[in-house]
Amino acid sequence: MKTFETDAFVMNVHDDLLIEFKVKKYIILQESDVWESRDMSVSYLPGKKFYVLFEGEEDADVSGDARRAGASEEYTKHVAALALYSNKTYEIILGSLFLKINRPKVPTKFFDNRDEAILWLKSLQRKGK
Repeated sequence: MKTFETDAFVMNVHDDLLIEFKVKKYIILQESDVWESRDMSVSYLPGKKFYVLFEGEEDADVSGDARRAGASEEYTKHVAALALYSNKTYEIILGSLFLKINRPKVPTKFFDNRDEAILWLKSLQRKGK
């Protein structure tokens, strides 16, 4: 496993292709952060598709440009599946909107239970999706 940390996020890239991505407290994730995280993970394990668990710490947010980048074809060609996790009501609403508006090109699901999110990603991984 390799841990990458910037001012905006912490990302654990596991050798089994699971990525735990967490936006830091009080940060608004920007489009540049999305591309930076993609470059870091692809450099660590080139040619692989990742199973990403995305979450945020207290009062973290994601800009519209970052949401569009994360759902783009260019970004998702390196992602096999995306699990969004939060147990905060307003983030659950925002996650639902992301799924409807940005329509990610890979299997994407919102969870209010972190363990269930990881289990879902691992089940897709076992199926090879």
